[in-house]
Amino acid sequence: MKIEGYNHIPEITKELDYLNKHQVAIGYFGEHESRLLTIVGANEFGATIKPKNGKWLWIPTKECPRGKGPKDIQGLFIPKGHRVACVNNNGKLVAYFYLSKLVHIPARPFIRQAYMNNKAKYTKLVRHGLTQIFLGRLTGEQLLNRLGLVCTADIAKASIRLKHPANRPVTIERKGSDNPLVDTGELQRKVTYKILHV
Repeated sequence: MKIEGYNHIPEITKELDYLNKHQVAIGYFGEHESRLLTIVGANEFGATIKPKNGKWLWIPTKECPRGKGPKDIQGLFIPKGHRVACVNNNGKLVAYFYLSKLVHIPARPFIRQAYMNNKAKYTKLVRHGLTQIFLGRLTGEQLLNRLGLVCTADIAKASIRLKHPANRPVTIERKGSDNPLVDTGELQRKVTYKILHV
């Protein structure tokens, strides 16, 4: 049977075959033990962090230069009987690190919240995209790219909107803000997507 004025069946079949063999993966990518994936996992699912080497975790204060660790700070010492590492600045002790045996990070499931809050929107986007494919106005790859872009934007927004559980006062003091998942903007910048052949 031939439908007059419409013979896009081979193109539609090709695009549906593409969708059948590809999927879009959305989130954060890197090596299994990468710093970014560790941060994302700890925030999404919660974590308890203990020192790997030594007795203490070194938690920077607002006075500590950003990106500097204990080995980078000359003259750093721990006053006897205290859980703080200081520098003597012209006779005044300045705390650079708080010392702790463990840190508990509560779950802040921003990725799951983004998905749950936008499921209906994603379903509508895919249905509309399939209609556009049937009309010859869109490819399967373009549909997956659209879905990837929308989902990554939603994850970034969810990470900014999430307010609870709040950061501890020491973290708020260091960051200068009380937004739990916003500090350097890395979580927002690094969320991305990939189209994978399956």
